[in-house]
Amino acid sequence: MRLLRHLLAALLMAAAFTAIPAPARAATVVTYPAPAGAPTTGRYGVSVDGRSSFVNTSGLGAFTNFSFGGGPVVVTVTTSVDSTSPVLRPRDAAIRVTRTAPRTFRFTIPVAGQYSFELGPDTDANPPLFLFANPLEVNPPTGNSATTRYVGPGVWTVDPTGQIVPGAAGTGGTYSVAAGTRLYLAGGAILRGKIRIGSDTEGGAGADGTAVTGRGIVDSTAVVDHGRPLRINNSTGVTIDGPIFLGQKHWGVASRKSRMVTLRNIKVINWLDSDGTGTPDGIDLVASSDVEVDHVFVRSYDDGIAVKSSMSDDTWTGPSARIFVHDSVVFNGRAGNGLEIGRETGAPITDVAYQDIDIIHKLARSDPYARDAISIFVRDGGDVSDVNYTDIRIEECQERYLGFEVTGPGSLSDVTATDVTYAGAPRTLPFVVTGNPAGLLTGVHFHGLRFNGGTTLVTRPSQLTYVTTGYATGVTFGP
Repeated sequence: MRLLRHLLAALLMAAAFTAIPAPARAATVVTYPAPAGAPTTGRYGVSVDGRSSFVNTSGLGAFTNFSFGGGPVVVTVTTSVDSTSPVLRPRDAAIRVTRTAPRTFRFTIPVAGQYSFELGPDTDANPPLFLFANPLEVNPPTGNSATTRYVGPGVWTVDPTGQIVPGAAGTGGTYSVAAGTRLYLAGGAILRGKIRIGSDTEGGAGADGTAVTGRGIVDSTAVVDHGRPLRINNSTGVTIDGPIFLGQKHWGVASRKSRMVTLRNIKVINWLDSDGTGTPDGIDLVASSDVEVDHVFVRSYDDGIAVKSSMSDDTWTGPSARIFVHDSVVFNGRAGNGLEIGRETGAPITDVAYQDIDIIHKLARSDPYARDAISIFVRDGGDVSDVNYTDIRIEECQERYLGFEVTGPGSLSDVTATDVTYAGAPRTLPFVVTGNPAGLLTGVHFHGLRFNGGTTLVTRPSQLTYVTTGYATGVTFGP
C-alpha cells in the first residue's frame, strides 16, 4: 500500500506539469461467471467498468472476485442499506468512495489489491463487502494436461474417493495434489472440499514441487469436518497463487514441516462453526522455513497470520526460520491476534519479518484472555529471535495494541519494530512487554512508533499504558 501512495503522488505531480493530458488507457477487466446454485447475497451488487461481478457470501461478509490490468477501474457498488459514511479499507490506499445516489457508491481502484468496503463502523450489523481485485493471469491453462488438473467454471465436489467430480451432490472430501503437479481452479469455479499437499502424518511423505493456482474458490464448509481448506505437510517447493479459501471451525491455510513455500495473492475467510465453537485461524506456519506470504488477504475469527514451531499437543515440533510476510491485509476477529508468533513455541523461531501490512480491524470479545493486534507469545521452551516489523498500520484495535510476552522457559530477543502506526490514542489500550524468571525478554526496539493515525510519535514508555516486568530488559523507544 505504501507503493500505491507513491504511485498516486507521482501521478498527481505529472498531471500538474502536463499541458496536454494523455488519452486515458482503458483497462482490461475479467469478471467471472456465477455458478448455478452458488450462494449469493441480496446485500450487495457490484460492477467493474460497467461489467457485472458476481457477489458470493460467507460467514463473515460478502465478496466479489475479478481481475484487471492496463489501467484503473471504476467500481460501482449497490447496497440494500444506505450509508452516508462508507469507507474502503485499507485507508492507506487513499481511495475515496463517492455516494452517487441512495444505496449506490462509486470509487476507482488504480492497482490490484484486496479491499474491504464498509457501510459503517459496526461490521457485525453491516457485514463488509470484500473486493478481491486480482492482477491479470498470464497464460492460464485451459484444460487438463499430464501435470495439471484443470477445474473449470461451475460447482465441483471432491467425492469420497478423492476425485473431483462436477456438481454439488454429497459432502466434500479431500483432494490430494500429487508431487510435481498443479491443481488449477479457474475463475468461476467452486470446489466443495479440501486440498491436501503431503501426508497428514508427521514425518510422512511430502508432495514436492506442487502448486494450486487460479481464481477459483475452495469451500471446505461443505465437508462434514468443517475447515482446513488447505494443508501443506512435509513438502518442499510449494506455490499457492490466487484462489479463495473458505473455512469454518478449524484452521484455514496451514503449512507444517514444509520448506520453500510461497503463498501469493490468496484470500482466506474463516469463521466459527454453527454452534459457535472453533479456532478458525487464517494462515498458520508451523515448523516451516523459507516461506513467503505475499499480497494475501485474511478475514479470520481467530489468529490472522501466525508463526509457530509446534502444535498445541507438542506434535509437529521443529524450527521455523526465514519467514517473510508482506504487502498484505488482515481483518482479525474477536479471538486470537492479528499478527502472531506463538503461542506454540516448542522449538526455535528465528528470522521472521512482517512488512507493509494493514491490520484493518482487531476486534475483541469479553473473556479472561487478552489479545493483540501484534503478538509474540513464548509459551514453551523454544527461543524466539531476530524478528522485524516494518511499516505496519493498525486502523482499528479494540483489545491490546501489542503483547510481547514470555511465559515459559523459552526466550525472546532481538526484536525491532520500525514505523508501526496505530489509528488510536497511545494510552487507550495496553502495550505489554514482559518476561519471567525462567524466560527472559531482551533487546526489543521500537523506532517511529506512532499513534493517532501517525500524528503522535512515542519515544518513551511513559506515553503509553505500558505494562512490563523486571524480566524484560533492553527495551528502547526512539524516533
